[in-house]
This record gives sequence, C-alpha cells and structure tokens, in this order.
Amino acid sequence: MPPEALEQRVVGRLSAFPTIITAPGPFSDDDRRPTQPTILNQPRRGDRTHAGGVTIRGVTEFDVVVVGAGHAGIEAALASARMGLRTACITMRLDRVGHLPCNCSIGGPAKGHMAREVDALGGQMGVTTDYALTHIRRVGTGKGPAVQTVRAHVCKSLYPRLMQQVMAQQPNLTMIAGVVLRVLESNGRVVGVQLGETTISAKAVVLTTGTFLNGLCHEGRNKTHAARQGDAPSVDLSTFLRDLGVNLRRFKTGTTPRIRLSSIDFSKTPALDSEPEAGPVSFLHDRTFPERPLLPCWQTRTSAETHELIQANLHESAMYAGEIEGIGPRYCPSIEDKIVRFADKESHPIFLEQEEWDSESVYVQGVSTSLPAEIQIKLLRTVSGLADVEMLRPGYAVEYDMADPLQLTPHLMSKLLPGLFLAGQLNGTSGYEEAAGQGIVAGINAARFASDEEPVDFHRNESFIGVMVDDLVTKGVEDPYRMLTARAEHRLLLRHDNADARLTPLGRSVGLVSDARWERLLSKQEAIARGRASLEGTYALPIHNDVLGEYDTSPVDGRVSLFDLLKRPELSLDAIVGIANRCDLPIHEVLLSGRGALGEQVREQIALSGMYDGYIQRQERLAGQHRRLDAMRIPASFDYTTLGGLSYESREKLGRVQPATVGQASRIPGVRPADVALLIGHLKASGRRPTSVLR
Repeated sequence: MPPEALEQRVVGRLSAFPTIITAPGPFSDDDRRPTQPTILNQPRRGDRTHAGGVTIRGVTEFDVVVVGAGHAGIEAALASARMGLRTACITMRLDRVGHLPCNCSIGGPAKGHMAREVDALGGQMGVTTDYALTHIRRVGTGKGPAVQTVRAHVCKSLYPRLMQQVMAQQPNLTMIAGVVLRVLESNGRVVGVQLGETTISAKAVVLTTGTFLNGLCHEGRNKTHAARQGDAPSVDLSTFLRDLGVNLRRFKTGTTPRIRLSSIDFSKTPALDSEPEAGPVSFLHDRTFPERPLLPCWQTRTSAETHELIQANLHESAMYAGEIEGIGPRYCPSIEDKIVRFADKESHPIFLEQEEWDSESVYVQGVSTSLPAEIQIKLLRTVSGLADVEMLRPGYAVEYDMADPLQLTPHLMSKLLPGLFLAGQLNGTSGYEEAAGQGIVAGINAARFASDEEPVDFHRNESFIGVMVDDLVTKGVEDPYRMLTARAEHRLLLRHDNADARLTPLGRSVGLVSDARWERLLSKQEAIARGRASLEGTYALPIHNDVLGEYDTSPVDGRVSLFDLLKRPELSLDAIVGIANRCDLPIHEVLLSGRGALGEQVREQIALSGMYDGYIQRQERLAGQHRRLDAMRIPASFDYTTLGGLSYESREKLGRVQPATVGQASRIPGVRPADVALLIGHLKASGRRPTSVLR
C-alpha cells in the first residue's frame, strides 16, 4: 500500500477514539485494525478491573508489563504489543507519556543512526519525529558517509501528544497510571508487579525508569526530591533492586535554562536554517509532515566574561560544592565542567533552539548547569545576543540510581531474576535515542521470553544498537554512556542510510514490520540490485576514451565496467550516467535522477556501494571473523576456575561478566588474546562447535 493511501486510511479512523487528540497522519505503520484501549487509574483493593481482555478481582493478567513511558518504555511496550502479547505500560502520569524533559532534538552524530535503526526495526521514534518536526539539518557532512546523519528538532508539546495517541490506539496495549512498588517473583522467575494494593501478573517485566530511582534535583544548594521538574521520584523500586542484589550506583545528568524568545537579539545570533531535504527520519516516509514552515535555530558563543563569572562562582555550583555524589556525563558536560576542564578554550558554542511552535521557550543548548538561578541569569547575559535576555526556567542537575549493566545478559535481561529486563537511562546511558534503542531490544526479548521463544541477538557488526548493548553488558559503564560513531569498528557497514537493509528483515522476522514497510524495502532493494547489475554489465571500451578524457579520468586499455569506473574518486554516479549517455551505453532507468525521494535513496546506495566497494569488502571480512567468534556459545555459569592456564585477571573478569559467547569474552577489557585462544581450544576439545546465533 502506498504511504499516501496509508495516511488516508489512518486519518479516517481517528474520530472513533474520543480520548485521542486530533492530529494528522499515520502514527504507526501497523496494518492491524486498532481497538479501543482501556485506560486505568491505579485500582483500589477489591475493585473489579478490566484490562487486556481479562477481568479478575484484584488481579490483572498480562504477558509483559513495561514500567515507565519515556523513550525506552514506549518502544518496549509497542514492540511487545505489536508482537501480539498482552502488554501493560505503567507510568506515574499518563499526560507525561513521551515527555521530552531535556532538549527537543532527535538524532545527531551516532544518535541519528540509532533513531533510524529503531525505525527500521518497526519502532515509533522516527515516524513520530517526521510529524512533530520543527527543524532538521544534516550533520557530519564534512566527513565520510559512515558519520553522516540527521539531527531533528520536534515540538515538545506535539511529540508527546502524538506518542500518547499511538499508545492509546495500539492493540494489545493497556496504559495504566500508577506507581510500581516492586517486581514479584516466584520460583526464581518474574510473576508480576505490585501496583499500590493491586497485583498485576506478568511473565516478563521491563523496567525503564529513567532518572526516577531516588531522583534528586539540584539548583545551587537547593535540593528537591524529584526525578525531573514536576515529577516525584520512585524509592521503592530502588529498594527492590538493591535487595535483589543489583549493584546500584549514582549517576548525574542535567538540563539547561530556558529563555524567552522575544528577549533575544537575533542580530547577534546567526541563524542555522532548516534543510527540509535532509529528511525524512523514518524509512516509511517519502517526506516529512511538519504542521508549519520549519524553524531555524541560532548560534552564539560564551565570552571571556562568561568564563570569569563561572570561575568566580564555582563554589555555588551543586557539582563543585560537593552537593552531588553522582558521576556526570563525559561527553555532554555542564558549562561549569567545560570552563574547568577546557580552561584553554576562549569560548564554547551555544545553540538556541525553539521548543514549540507557539511557545516563547528557547532551550540554551550547551549551557547545562546546576548553578543558582541568580547566577544563571547573570551568565546568560554575558553571551552575545543575550544581554537583555529573560530566563523562563533555570537549569538544574538531577542525580539518580542506575543499575550496573554488567549484571545483564546481551538481551538486557537480569542475570539475577529471569524475566526481568532493564532498558534506558537505568542502565547507565544518556540520551533519548540510546533509551529507545534499548527499549526495543528489551521489548522484543521480553515478548520472546514470555512466549517461551529463544531471545534475539543484536550484534555489534550489524547495528549501532548492537554496539551499545554489547558495550554495556561486556564493558560496563563508569559514567553516563553516550553513543559515538567511533565506538563502532565496522561503522562503514552501519551507515544511517542503510539501516533498513540491515534491520528491517530482523524486525519482520519477529513480527514488528508491517506489510507496507516490508514491501517498501523489497521494492527498494530490487531497484538497487537492478541498478548495480546494470553498471556491472555495461562496459566502457577504448573507443570511449575521448569521452572519458572530458571527465578528467584516465583512459581504459580494455573493457572496464561502469561499476568499476564508479570506484574512481573523480567520478560520481551522475558522471557515470553522463558518460553512458555520451557513449550510447544502455543503463537502467533507476540510475537516472529526478525519480523522487525513494529513487534518490536507491541512487545513493548504488553510488556508495561503488565508491567504497573495497573498504566495504574489507570491513565485511573483518565482521565475518567477529561473527564466527560470536557464534561460539559458552555454557551458562561456565566455571573459569577449572580452566588451567588462564591469567588471574582474565579468570576474574570472565567469571564476573559471564560472557555468552567467545566473541563477547574477547571484548572484555583485560582479557588477553592468549586466554581467548585457550578458551576456544577448551570448547572445541569438549566437543562444542560454533553454532548459529538466532536472528
């Protein structure tokens, strides 16, 4: 079904749901007919409740329960429900589903790759972004294709409303407002959650609590027990996890002040206009669907006066006054950290991002701070263009409990309690996209666990999501983890433009990808194959050397395929098409420009496959070697103390991490290659051979 018809079909059914806000377009590519969901408030003891088609006094039965409805919780709950399992998503406030507590951006370096991977798997983030879009630009354009991606801004009120609509429409999904006190277990397995005085049964539970566990907000020396502005923390779940044996630590994150749009002097803040052609984010779409013309953002910088003011008031900062015990993010430091750690820098960049279409609120990207409000307004007024700025809301820091991800399997399930999955900021990451990526992994595997099916592996040579999950469960975290393109050793294979080819087949195999999305991928892949075959089967000959000379490329001695000519750095795909036309050489029509967004995607894939063919082949060979190691399973609870010859350090680290495969073992910091070889030899001698890993 073409996307346009899909839009009309979904728009036509919105009026059937009185609790759903009015908004255009398809907010899910699921082809199943939605049914009216049940929205529950926290039940009282003895009440008869109805959810998921099961009516029981005091107990509500589900297959999977997801706790939290941020970016991780949304993707986990939708994945489970779309896979056909009775799913409940429990959150403290239904009006905060999909809330964007920090910036208004989706994507950016490496994060854009993961947003597209979530979309390729059948997730929701990219689809909703295309409808809530206020600004979009390409990033990494000065580097190679492995780094390039997009960064979008979304309307901070529209995005959560659309996500709330998606959740309300989703079959098999029940939204419940309430506070989960603990996860229930019996015979060493998850059996449900305690919600107030009501027990909700489930075969699997996914915790996506973000910064809510013992959340404490700091503004100068003022402290507030809160997960974020306006939201109470969760204390009981921290107690449950600690009693379970989870290693909890304190991490810290923060947000920036918000300022009034009309108080900015835009003559001193150069604008960065949107690039509409950079979208869409979702592979399901040919274009984006913004409500109004896209907005710019603006750039400025700190000044010497800014730095002097911060240095003089460091003792007032919650971080530098010793008020915060949590560890902050290395790659997204506060403005205080920047001034101290990079004292040689004369200035730091700041970006001003309008948060909503009709709001005066502007996010000051680059000025995360825990200084007192009165200091924050002073430092803002030292920045070019902000001399008379009005502050709508001060920035603040929040510290919270996080769970050591080394206690998780590669499927994000707890090693301490089968059926308990953890995802998002709870696992020590930072960022919306990292949370969404973990959410869809946990949602898929929780659904598989509840169905008594084998889990799904996400390999680091196949996705940035796989890189992140492997890093978390193999290396652990010392500070809030942020995805970087440099973390992926096979990043030329993991480009943002080919995420659908890499992951949509996996999404299809587990039941997340609709017919519309699948048919779209098949059509695209067929066109790519035809275009490449056309280039590989068409040859330039010596009689064409005069034409080649006009394109400033060397002559050919014998016949050379147009695909091999495309490998020459001086020749683009447009140049190859021009040479073919000049020489009357036949080429497939998919190679011609002007065939719409999907046609341009096809041409881009063909061009990249030619230009980087040698590099891609080299990385594929290396990835194949890693796949073979990852295919060699290690028995659960393998006793490394019985393996003679292992170094003491390797024995200790292997025993602590308990890797699932030889590949994972080889990536544990401190494990020597000689010890990996010894492990392989032992597994082979014991009759264990490499086995294929479930996809």
